[in-house]
Amino acid sequence: MEPASPLTREVRESFQPKIVQLYSDLFKLDEQHGDEDFEPSEGFWREFFLLKPAKQKFHDVLEPLTADDLLHIQGQTRNYVRRSIDELTSGASPQNENALENLTAFLAAVLAKRFTNPSTDVIEVFAGLENVDKTMTDLANGLESIISKSTSVPFRRKAVDCAAAAVAGSYQTSLATYFIHKDFFHGLMKYIQNTPEAAPTALSFLGLLANYNKFEAQNIYQNRMEDFNNEEIMGKLVDGFANTCGDIRDAYVAAQDDTPAQWTLGSTLFYVGLRALTPEAKKPQPPTEEEAKALFMKLPSPNAIIFLATYSFVQANNVFASQLISTDKDNDLESPLAAFLSTTSYLCHHAFRSARTQQYSLLALFTIRLLIDDPILTKRLSSTDLKIEARLARQRPPHLPYIPSPRIPTSIIFDIITDTLSHNLRKRISIPLYSISLTILQHILTQLSSTRTRLPHHWSYIWLSLISLLRFLTTYATDLTASTRLSELQTQICTPLTSILTFSLLRGDNFLPDPPSYDDLFYKLIEISETLGKFKTAYEISKLPASDKLRRGTEALEAIATHYQNLVGKSKKTHQYPRQIQEIIGEGHETFGEVVDNISVAGSQRGGRGGVGGNEEFGHYERWREGMWKVEIKKIIRGVVEDGRVVCLQ
Repeated sequence: MEPASPLTREVRESFQPKIVQLYSDLFKLDEQHGDEDFEPSEGFWREFFLLKPAKQKFHDVLEPLTADDLLHIQGQTRNYVRRSIDELTSGASPQNENALENLTAFLAAVLAKRFTNPSTDVIEVFAGLENVDKTMTDLANGLESIISKSTSVPFRRKAVDCAAAAVAGSYQTSLATYFIHKDFFHGLMKYIQNTPEAAPTALSFLGLLANYNKFEAQNIYQNRMEDFNNEEIMGKLVDGFANTCGDIRDAYVAAQDDTPAQWTLGSTLFYVGLRALTPEAKKPQPPTEEEAKALFMKLPSPNAIIFLATYSFVQANNVFASQLISTDKDNDLESPLAAFLSTTSYLCHHAFRSARTQQYSLLALFTIRLLIDDPILTKRLSSTDLKIEARLARQRPPHLPYIPSPRIPTSIIFDIITDTLSHNLRKRISIPLYSISLTILQHILTQLSSTRTRLPHHWSYIWLSLISLLRFLTTYATDLTASTRLSELQTQICTPLTSILTFSLLRGDNFLPDPPSYDDLFYKLIEISETLGKFKTAYEISKLPASDKLRRGTEALEAIATHYQNLVGKSKKTHQYPRQIQEIIGEGHETFGEVVDNISVAGSQRGGRGGVGGNEEFGHYERWREGMWKVEIKKIIRGVVEDGRVVCLQ
């Protein structure tokens, strides 16, 4: 037995970087440091800015402090902000870069506090009323100068992060105006031109700037977007957006791989519970339903804030929109449009899971709505010359047909809308999500009909999703009207739904590729003929004015369903198979014109446009007007700003 050593080993506490201790010393709330006249020594500041920053640790130190605590130690906070601005503009390295990183964490933490009087209290914490103009102007000027002129890529990136933290944090205060008036646009474009990989960060920051005080004041960044015409830089912006989309989509796939499984011996063994005998036995088990749910709740990543900037750019600039749908990519790379549509599919597939997911789903659908609002772009999206291969979400049934080959983009958009309608049915239904989805579908169908473009597609899935939505609205009408105003349901969901069905029945021969696709819609309408009456009663459609579009559409559907139901009923056969009913439907088209004429006459008498052309009212759509979505867009911007505060700390 060895003799006991006279030495004893002390358990060492976890290592803490010196900079973390300085963070704590600077913002202590004890008797020694609580006095707002406390002034760190010059040696303290030199050491503080020379040490490598720990942004998250700095944020954690500031996190417990309340808004009142910060007001109590405003002497320290003011000194810190002033000294940080001096250091980041000093040109001395690494002090300038360290100052930027630390200031970013400080801004993200402090500006997230709930101040009683946000603008005045933040001003007191940052500089005081007498010094705020100089302090904030110096900060904005210093950051813009670094972004536009610095030769150091990391330094520029840190300046963008710091500026984003300042703007996102001060969105509800007057401090953001210092960055709006400075005009970062040209500096950001120059930064992107020199550093293409910085495009996602710069574009996201631009989105925050361009949407400040939206609907309330003129924003110079909207004007800059409208006037910008450098296609080379736009291409880099679009590529950066596509790369971010790919990362967001890949995170969903990592949570649950939805690649359709091909038949193998291993897949058969797995299916019968003999996974231990398969080659994948050593691989981690796929997540359970509860584990997958927890993973999905954390998605998308905060980097999805880039969708706001892209929406704003597409709205302001047709050239940018055209760049987004271009396919000038190497064969082994995903095109920007494919990446965008793929990510939109995953967002909309899971839109019901959280308000965050829904807000980004809406932004993506708003962007699609803007793209198809342009007749030229719509024509390109429906052209056989523009085919793309986009991975679509298949993480929850019902699944749409899996088509791995390149397709016309419009067909992919149809699948996204169909999937959205099928997977987000809830008693507390999202009216904005369903309204914009139905509007997109109605818009595209009208465009296809007017140009007589016959689009190959699995149309039966579209009809099924629309019929399922109508049945859902009818079955849960009591629950839906209890949580949502009846008028909103009537105008935002019921009206476009009945208009799409009626328009497709009256004009489907203009855009459907073959008679079976057309007849299938009539067949599905016959199946819900009884539901139409219940739908009409549940939503008090008979009480609407005779010229109301919802009433006109519902009555037209009833008339068409009755016409074909009578033909089926006249058949001498007691039991009829679907094929026989399809034959009867085909024969009924010969007298369908009489039904159309009756609908047109009724429309003319009630103030419609009259004649067969009068039925075009069901395909009528209004061009995009952002003001109609003012409430939703403001909610989305608030959510994006919250994520913007997180992104700058990454």
